[in-house]
Amino acid sequence: MKIAMVAEHANPLPAHKGEPACGDSVHIATLSRQLAKAGHRVTVYARRNAPDLPERSRMGRGVTVEYLSAGPERRLEDSAATEHTGAFAAALGGRLAEDRPDVLHAFGWTSGLAAVSAAEDGGAPPIVQTFHSLNAAERRAGLPQQRDRSRIEAAIAGRADHVAVSSADQRFELARMGLPRDRVSVVPFGVDTDHFTPEGATTAETWSPRRNGRTRIISVTDLAGGGAETLIGTLRRLAGAELTVVAGPAQVELPLSADAQRLELLAKEAGVDDRISLTGPVDRKELPRLLRSADVYVSGSAYEPCGGAVLEAMACALPVVARGAGIVNEAVLNGTTGTLLRTARPDALARAVHALTAEPTMATAYGIAGADRAASRYTWERVAAETERVYQQALPDREGALPYAAGDGAH
Repeated sequence: MKIAMVAEHANPLPAHKGEPACGDSVHIATLSRQLAKAGHRVTVYARRNAPDLPERSRMGRGVTVEYLSAGPERRLEDSAATEHTGAFAAALGGRLAEDRPDVLHAFGWTSGLAAVSAAEDGGAPPIVQTFHSLNAAERRAGLPQQRDRSRIEAAIAGRADHVAVSSADQRFELARMGLPRDRVSVVPFGVDTDHFTPEGATTAETWSPRRNGRTRIISVTDLAGGGAETLIGTLRRLAGAELTVVAGPAQVELPLSADAQRLELLAKEAGVDDRISLTGPVDRKELPRLLRSADVYVSGSAYEPCGGAVLEAMACALPVVARGAGIVNEAVLNGTTGTLLRTARPDALARAVHALTAEPTMATAYGIAGADRAASRYTWERVAAETERVYQQALPDREGALPYAAGDGAH
């Protein structure tokens, strides 16, 4: 099968050395390689976001990345990148006309918009749309409403031949929009359980020398979001703990980062600056060592769209404390692999961490169960197999089918 993946905003082959870090890039890079191992040919279409990127690059056997020119050749914020989606769609349409795939798979709503626009001609391949997150689900988690994005997501879902989402709550939101349930599949994010493992080396970096059995808490989060602030408030309530916050996917230089400076000031005001370490993004080759050196993984985020960091922590046998929303609500089994909370408030997180670390045997059991769950449910091999089934559902004869707009008939 010839598969075209559309990733306008992601970069599965980053210009810097190492593996991609952001959720969409990790998903696309790993999934495409797994599909190629199964005998498929995959081409990933991404926007050229750096001047030194080649027109075409091989990511592995059976996987090619093509960079399409659309807008300035630099990284853009989502709001700025959408201004160039039309140009990206036009370039994508030209490539699809030259090399028609059997299925067109878009990741994220901007890529979906480009895929739908590029596939307007009658000979368009079936479209599979993956949403890691929907604004409707984000609103339920207390995040801001984005009306234009919500309307576009509904229109894309209605135009796609099949939709894949990462959690059941997103399938519920699509059903509320009026999309038939048989056109939606839950295909979660995955984790490399050969790389993220319970066994292996650890690191003493970022941690203070252990004194008085201090609990080591770790989290991977976007410094610009509210999760890091919540973690600082949590640490203030846990006198016997220290915290390492690994910056999310953004490539930041901490001394120049306004967000890092703000968090350092907040930590100082809270009196925990001697017990917290803020790091920049950690190379994925080194991340397992850092995870294994911690005692517990805590998410201070109100909503985890991909949940990749939580899955990686579970694969390294860390018990997890997090709010039960999105994919986290399905990945973490409350009372078995970690503790799920109704809210991500600092006091609730602190109580959960204290209860967990007060019972070392229970914490160890949670970690073992989490590693088993990651290896049995969330391997990329399984994610690729489930994605193949989605393609097969999208491939049957579509002649005579009428375009369906999600939202038609919705209540």
